[in-house]
Amino acid sequence: MQKYPADRIIFVLDGEIDPAVNILSEKGIKFIKGPDKGKGAAIRTAINNIDSDILVLMDADGSHSPGEINDLLNPLTDDMVTMVIGSRFLGSSEELYDNVFNRIRCLGNAFGNIIINSLWNRTGKNITDAQNGFRSIRRVDFLALDIEENSFSIEQEMVIKCLKKGYKISEVPSFERKRKFGRSHISAKHIIDYVGCIIRNIVR
Repeated sequence: MQKYPADRIIFVLDGEIDPAVNILSEKGIKFIKGPDKGKGAAIRTAINNIDSDILVLMDADGSHSPGEINDLLNPLTDDMVTMVIGSRFLGSSEELYDNVFNRIRCLGNAFGNIIINSLWNRTGKNITDAQNGFRSIRRVDFLALDIEENSFSIEQEMVIKCLKKGYKISEVPSFERKRKFGRSHISAKHIIDYVGCIIRNIVR
């Protein structure tokens, strides 16, 4: 597995961050504090303060494999590709199907994919995992999307706005491990965010 320079790895912290701040500070690892408004707001804050041309977004709970980063980067050598998503449905997942709540999340993801593909996807190749946060994108393209979502719906919004602008999205198979740290913060409340995101992009 290729190793990446430590100064190019940046943690984005949001919410209850004191334990993480102490650990990262002791180890000299770079981090950016979010505005405590949700995942989407934290990612926007971080990207506005990062100077890398290409960004790889991944969760810090151990579910995403650093060994797959090159798979996310390679398609970006094609100038026509704007964003690359690691798809659990093209690959596999230890978490999506392991309990009733996660199965419901999986169904919601699949339903969201159907809506997105039917409303905005004109490429002939369906997006299979619009909500997976493991992805790569050029910073200039991310900024051009004018992302607004504050919550977990940011991933969905990125896909929708790429499709609306005619940007090309590529997907690669990804294996999602059962998370090693923390717990999922997605709740029934976030269903409203996902639905709201779709509605806002329909009416605009």
